[in-house]
Amino acid sequence: MTSQVTIIGCGVVGAVLAYELSKVADEADLQIVVLEAASHPARGSTGAALGVLMAACSQTMRGHLVMLRLASLCHYDRLVDELAAATEQEIPYHRGILCLYGDSEAAARCQTLIPYREAQGFPLHWLSQPDLGVQYPQFQVSGGLYSPCDRTIHPTKFVQSLVKASERNGVQFRWNCPIASLQDLPEDLSHSHSDSNWIVITAGMGANALLAPLLPTLLPTQCSTDEPDAELLQAVGGQAIAVHVPNLNLRQVVHAEPSEGPYINIVPLGSDRYWVGATVEFEATQSNQQLPMEANIPLLLESAIAFCPDFAKAKVLETWAGDRPRPKANKAPILGFLPHHPHVLVAIGHYRNGMLMAPITAQITRDLILHGKSDLPWQKFSL
Repeated sequence: MTSQVTIIGCGVVGAVLAYELSKVADEADLQIVVLEAASHPARGSTGAALGVLMAACSQTMRGHLVMLRLASLCHYDRLVDELAAATEQEIPYHRGILCLYGDSEAAARCQTLIPYREAQGFPLHWLSQPDLGVQYPQFQVSGGLYSPCDRTIHPTKFVQSLVKASERNGVQFRWNCPIASLQDLPEDLSHSHSDSNWIVITAGMGANALLAPLLPTLLPTQCSTDEPDAELLQAVGGQAIAVHVPNLNLRQVVHAEPSEGPYINIVPLGSDRYWVGATVEFEATQSNQQLPMEANIPLLLESAIAFCPDFAKAKVLETWAGDRPRPKANKAPILGFLPHHPHVLVAIGHYRNGMLMAPITAQITRDLILHGKSDLPWQKFSL
């Protein structure tokens, strides 16, 4: 019997899942449909992301989340090669990340990370000030960490390639198809709650509205008379900029942590253009301030100038913002079966790691659909 898999949301998580399922669709007798509220993919947090995939150089050393991040990172080279062959489209993709620290204590902590990652199979290389002066003369810091295994990918072009490859494998995408509730599916998909069919929610912040009627069951302590507007996910805003810096000639993705203030990522785009971002806007989101804000532009530039004085010559080309879905009462991300709804799965709430964790999230969700279980440690992130 053919099983229907309906994926709600076509950001990076929904797109990777659709692609991975499409490769086993004939063998597993699956029909896959992706429903997206917007007119094209990657319109939410994916489209606002910079695509920096930091797992090896993340300062968290161990635990299930670290294991999942590192495993997810390892899928990217394969995915990029497969998509290039399937679509004949190039996806901007950087190998390696340079980490810079404005604080000597942070630098010392990262040096202690090196043996842990080495044992896990992810080498890290400490760069002294003389080494940096030779290899990266643009930067003025006392030391840095180079992570050859970390990656950066262009988010929207990656998702576009996933959609194209999935369509060639028979996946159906329906654009301009908002879903207000799990009872609001298109008529031809209205039987997706049967035992042989699946619904997978990957809609990011859109999951709040979809799951709102179920919150008294999912979050009984939050859904009290004191909090009538309780939500599963909190929107945390972030703003980034695109700039032109003449003659900087930086080809390496940089993760920079100043001694004060939030860290930034600098992503080379070619032709002296760079992405710089992103802010973390808890307060702006909670006070309904409208992002992007003009005041964030000099804030981001100042952080870049602190490491690279050439950014004082930057011309700002564009600024944009997006919301990151952060779980309120669960660990990030939220994965697995929806309680009391055994044929509904969720893959949401990745916060700042949606791009990084999309491949491993897809693997876990695919395993749960095909086998009802996964050997990966997803249980700690279930509702």
